[in-house]
Amino acid sequence: MEQQEETKDLIFRLIYLMKRVMDKWTESRLTGITPENLNVVHLPYFMSIGDHGISNHELIRKIKVTKQGVSKTVKELENLGLVYTEKGETDARSIMIFLSPQGKLLFDSIRQSGLELHTEYKKVVGTKNFEITLNTLIKMIDFHEQQENEA
Repeated sequence: MEQQEETKDLIFRLIYLMKRVMDKWTESRLTGITPENLNVVHLPYFMSIGDHGISNHELIRKIKVTKQGVSKTVKELENLGLVYTEKGETDARSIMIFLSPQGKLLFDSIRQSGLELHTEYKKVVGTKNFEITLNTLIKMIDFHEQQENEA
């Protein structure tokens, strides 16, 4: 029993549980406003494209995935009619990714849902604690990125 108490707050467990509840919340919240084949796995890619588009190289850096992963997911988002691509103006090897008109509408809806969730979290834990949590997560991510770069 004591060992179970020692592990209940381990970060691995908490991050896993948070991801599960976030995925569940996202799926329930987006049902009806997203294309049927849009998966929560697509969302970090989709939301990173933003209002002004992004190059495939910047998307790779931003969400830390392989070129193949970005290519595959962008193709899937294109097939859903949410994004379109163009060759980069200065570098033929670079592809620019933009939200389609349908993608922009969905982007705004998802962003609004995210902001509403932030408001709910602030009610639950307080604005200061919520901001501290976000800043802490960013620092923890930065720590791991630095460790990867040093390896």
